[in-house]
Amino acid sequence: MTRRQARELALQILFQKEFMPQANPSELFDLFQEHLAIEKGQINYSRELVHSIFQHQTKIDEVIQKYSTNWSIKRLSLIDLNILRVAVCEMLFMAADPTPPKSSMDEAIEIAKKFSTQEAPAFINGILDQVLHKEIKQE
Repeated sequence: MTRRQARELALQILFQKEFMPQANPSELFDLFQEHLAIEKGQINYSRELVHSIFQHQTKIDEVIQKYSTNWSIKRLSLIDLNILRVAVCEMLFMAADPTPPKSSMDEAIEIAKKFSTQEAPAFINGILDQVLHKEIKQE
């Protein structure tokens, strides 16, 4: 499993959690691992990512809302919102296992191409570009 697959798994867990709020993320990971060929190292990254998203979700959502001009975060599709959560979390809160912010952006755009609408990659790029330049202050 590649890092992209680990991000996609995290996205799937987050999406599933939206419809099963009572479910424990660990149980969801166990279920996915039981039915998919997932390497331990990459599932560990997915688990860390999901844990970090839940730990920092309020701040992550505030950052997303701040840069989603003219769009309430509640109006975003669940897929797009969770793709953004994964990328923003990686960009701002995953210092223990850092990914270059531009790589997180590129990955989010590619994942959006796979899982969302045709318009989503440009929308996600616009928000994450602002996070990169205004929150991280990277050129």
